[in-house]
Amino acid sequence: MTHRPKWSKTSSSTSAWRSCARLLFAGALLGGCSALDPNIGPTRTQPDPLTDADAPDGDPESGVDLGDRFFARNIRPLMNRPGKGDPTGRGCKSCHYHTETNHTGLDLGGLDLTTLGFLRRGGGSSGRRIVVAGKPSESVLVQVLKGTYFYAARMPKNGMPFWTDDEVGLVESWIAEGAKGADDE
Repeated sequence: MTHRPKWSKTSSSTSAWRSCARLLFAGALLGGCSALDPNIGPTRTQPDPLTDADAPDGDPESGVDLGDRFFARNIRPLMNRPGKGDPTGRGCKSCHYHTETNHTGLDLGGLDLTTLGFLRRGGGSSGRRIVVAGKPSESVLVQVLKGTYFYAARMPKNGMPFWTDDEVGLVESWIAEGAKGADDE
C-alpha cells in the first residue's frame, strides 16, 4: 500500500490553479491586442515605404488615390480645417485636437482626432467602433458626419456647413478599403 503525503492533493490543485491563471493571463494579453481586433486591423508603426511614384493609382475615373497614404492626403486636410469662418468648410480641429487651446469635443466626448492612432481609439460612446475597417455604414465616424448616430449630434457641431456628400464619400471609401494609415497621420 502506497501512502501519499498530505500535501499531494493540495499540490495538484495548486498546480491546476496556476495553469488556469496562466491561461487567463495570456488570454487577457491577447484580448487587449489591437492588432488582433477584426474591427481595427493591424496598425503600422513604421513609416510608409511607398513614394508618390510607387503608390497605387486607385480609381482613375474618380481621381482618388486609394493607397496607404489616402488618409493623410485626403481626409486629414478636411479634419485640419479650423472652425467658424473657414470658407472651405468646418473641420474637427477646433474641438477634437488636444493640441488646440479649446478642445470641447475632446473634453466632453473623449474623442481625440489629433492623429489616426488617437482616432482609432474612439471616444466615450463610440469606442473602437469609430472606424470599422471595410464597413463604412457601421463606422461611427461616418454616422456622425451624416447625422445618423443616435448618441451624438451631426458633426461638425452646430454644422452649417456640414461636410459635403463628396467629403463624406472620401471617408467612406477610406474605410471600405480597410481604413489604412499610420498611427501618426
